[in-house]
Amino acid sequence: MAAPAAGGDKNRWASDCFRKGTEAVNKKNWDLAIEMFGMCVKLVPDNIGFRQNLRGVTKKKYNDNGSGAGALAKAKLVGLRSRIKKSKAAKNWEDADKACEEGLLVNPWDVGLNVDLGEICKETERTDMSAWAYGLARQGDMNNLDINIALANVLEERGQYAEAAGVWRHLYKLDPKNGQARSKIAALETKTTIEAGGYEGAKNTGDVRVNKEVVRKGEVVAPGQSVEIDMRHAIRKEPQNKGLYLKLADHLRKNRKLDEARETLNQALEISGNDPAITEILEDVELDQLALNLDAAKQTAAASGKDTDRQNTVALAQELLKRQIEVLSARVEKYPADLGRKYDLALLLMRIQKWQQAIPNLQKASQDPRMRGKALVALGECFLYDKKGSLARGQFERALPELSFDQEPDMYKKTYYNLGRICEEVGDKAAAEKYYGEVLVVDYEYKDANERLTKLQGGE
Repeated sequence: MAAPAAGGDKNRWASDCFRKGTEAVNKKNWDLAIEMFGMCVKLVPDNIGFRQNLRGVTKKKYNDNGSGAGALAKAKLVGLRSRIKKSKAAKNWEDADKACEEGLLVNPWDVGLNVDLGEICKETERTDMSAWAYGLARQGDMNNLDINIALANVLEERGQYAEAAGVWRHLYKLDPKNGQARSKIAALETKTTIEAGGYEGAKNTGDVRVNKEVVRKGEVVAPGQSVEIDMRHAIRKEPQNKGLYLKLADHLRKNRKLDEARETLNQALEISGNDPAITEILEDVELDQLALNLDAAKQTAAASGKDTDRQNTVALAQELLKRQIEVLSARVEKYPADLGRKYDLALLLMRIQKWQQAIPNLQKASQDPRMRGKALVALGECFLYDKKGSLARGQFERALPELSFDQEPDMYKKTYYNLGRICEEVGDKAAAEKYYGEVLVVDYEYKDANERLTKLQGGE
């Protein structure tokens, strides 16, 4: 498959490759699936989902043998390991990353390559991918002290305290004299309790979140007393019923048990023959986890006041936004008639000041009568920030009949105020007075509208 031209839409190409890769999986054409998912990884290397799919089909190619290609093919790994070592020493993370992926095509279970990938991703602040790679390495060498510690540290950095504590418990079980493990377990359990129980910022016990699904160890629960347990019983009776897995995953998701929801969805994906709709739900769970990690990081930063914690919060927020844009871009491409998705994508693009990319999505979204007003307002803001005042004025004025102060007071005031500013700047005094006046009718203290109107009318 030819590479996209310079300046091409890599996300669009990746989405097309992913579709072809999924079709190949359904036909068990592993070589084609590897080629397509491999292209996805090259086009959008920060997308963890693409790498997970590539690794999965690579394992299928080798019949899940746990060792990859034969001895002759593995001779290639010697050169790749040397290349990775040199690239890491030179901090050429991009080349080191590519070399890891080349090696993992030969043996996706290779512990050393997965450790290298985990380190590379950590250095490049892709902690989601780092945790995943270290986790794969750990599966191949469960008792390796360095791998376990590296994984635990990344999980803690991401705010996944319960998972990090689990890794340290494993190390403590291996060596009960490990004082570091004992201390880490205690610290992480405290963080987990604060996050899961909602104690952070709670003024009294009534403010603390309660998990109604908790069952004490050894306690027998009668049918109907636990929704989750009833669902799991139903799955045991009908293990090939995809719908039951989806219902359980939805329940787990609502109760913020995201790891369990992900595991359940992967089971549903397997029995469904890689249903693309389930893949989308898995992407949504991934976004839920990123949002949860961000919330935890914000609480930690607020409590500690440390610059490093605040920087971690910023990095996690950027990671979440980036992944949201990737996911939504692919869905806009897949569902071109869904104007709501186009509007949502445009708002995300506006957050990173991609005005020219947001504009065509908003133009199409404004064709839907249900969102016409807010889409036109957002469109006007894009033109305004892109220094096209006359076009911005046109969009804002088209939006006015759709706006209601009672329903959207902030949007209403902001739009009239922006129109006042635009008209004032181009010397249309009468229009500026009219728009500022509309703002003052509903909010006399809104920004500097009163001062600007007074000045236009010849006052001090």
